[in-house]
Amino acid sequence: MLTRKLLLIFIILLAIVFIGLQVFELQAVVDYVRPIILPLLALLYYLAKKEKSSNFFYFLLFYSIGEISSLFSYYAQYSNFMNDLLYYGGNILFITAYVFLILEILKPMNIKKIFNRFTTYILILAALDIYSIILVTDIAIKSELLSGFFDYLTEIVYNTVIMLLLTITLINYISSHTKKAMNLLLGALCIVFSEVIQVAYYYVSDQNILSIAYSVLLVLAFTFFYIQTNLSYAESEVYEAMEELED
Repeated sequence: MLTRKLLLIFIILLAIVFIGLQVFELQAVVDYVRPIILPLLALLYYLAKKEKSSNFFYFLLFYSIGEISSLFSYYAQYSNFMNDLLYYGGNILFITAYVFLILEILKPMNIKKIFNRFTTYILILAALDIYSIILVTDIAIKSELLSGFFDYLTEIVYNTVIMLLLTITLINYISSHTKKAMNLLLGALCIVFSEVIQVAYYYVSDQNILSIAYSVLLVLAFTFFYIQTNLSYAESEVYEAMEELED
C-alpha cells in the first residue's frame, strides 16, 4: 500500500514537472521526462489491480512502449531507417494501445441493444467521425510533411481509431450514465483535443502554447482513464434492471 502511494505521488510530481518544462520550453529535458510517466502508471495499475491480461493493462503497456521509443528520436535525424522505424512503429504501438482501450470499453456493452436504441445518434456520430477524419488528415497532407501511400494510410488509420474511441465512449456514457463511463468519455475527449492540437503543432505552427495545451490534455486524459479503473458499472446494471421491470 505504501509503495503504491509513494509511486502515485512520484507520478503526479513527474506530470507537474513535465508540464512545467513545457511552459519554460525546455524540450531537451521534456523528451527524457515524458517517456517515464506512462511506464510508471502501468506499473502502478499492475500493483493496484494485479491484472496482466486485461485490455486496459495492454493499453497502458503498448502506450508505454510507444512513449519509451521516443527516447531514440535523436537518432532519427541521422538515419532515414530509424526515422521510418520510429514513425511507423510508434504509430502502430499507439494505434494498438487505443484498440485495446476500445475493447475494454466495449466489453460490458450490449452492442445489439444499444444500436437498436440509439440508431439515429450512432449514424450522426459516424457521419461526424468521417468528416473529422477527413478534416484532420487533410491538414497533415497539405503540410507536405507526409510522403507516400503508407504515410497517408498511417494518418488515416490513426485518426480513425481516435474518433472511434470518442464515439464509443460517448455511446457508452449515453447508454449507462455512470461515473465510470463519464471518466472514460472525459479521457477520450482530452485525447481527441490533444491529438488535434498536436496536428496543429506539427503541421501548422510550432508555437509553444500548443505544446503546453497538448501536454496538459494528455495528462488529464490519463488521469481520467486511471480514475475509472477504481469505478464500476454497478449503477448501470441497476438502471438496466429497472428498465426491464418497467417493460
